[in-house]
Amino acid sequence: MAESSAFTVRVEGLDELKKALRQLKDSELNKTVREVNKQAAEIVKPEAQKTAPAGHRSRKDSKKYKPGKLARSIAVVASANSAVIKAGSASRVPYAGAIHFGYPKRHIRANRFLFRAMARTSDEVSETYEREITQVLREKLES
Repeated sequence: MAESSAFTVRVEGLDELKKALRQLKDSELNKTVREVNKQAAEIVKPEAQKTAPAGHRSRKDSKKYKPGKLARSIAVVASANSAVIKAGSASRVPYAGAIHFGYPKRHIRANRFLFRAMARTSDEVSETYEREITQVLREKLES
């Protein structure tokens, strides 16, 4: 049922930048790059929340069922190496994977809202990432 992400943004020269960061051992620079990664990924989050299936509540549903939990569970996790946009959790929204990737046994069709959100915002993410990383490198080289 679970699949790995099929949508990735590759940045040319990122591996060399990460290697240089490790050699510098500059924790402030690592923190800044992590913030840039997070800022770029945060661009996708509103689009993903907007397009996430909200579901609807019928009279037969449990009183615990609250439409919109999937959209509210979308979060960004960033490090100095990458940023990931996640939806769902094992305890609160365990059905997120089934909704996103589909579950044929249960007749659930795939709704790849995270991939579509990334595709719609990829140009803005690339521009933001390029602009911010360039600024970080200029500041580091000038100091």
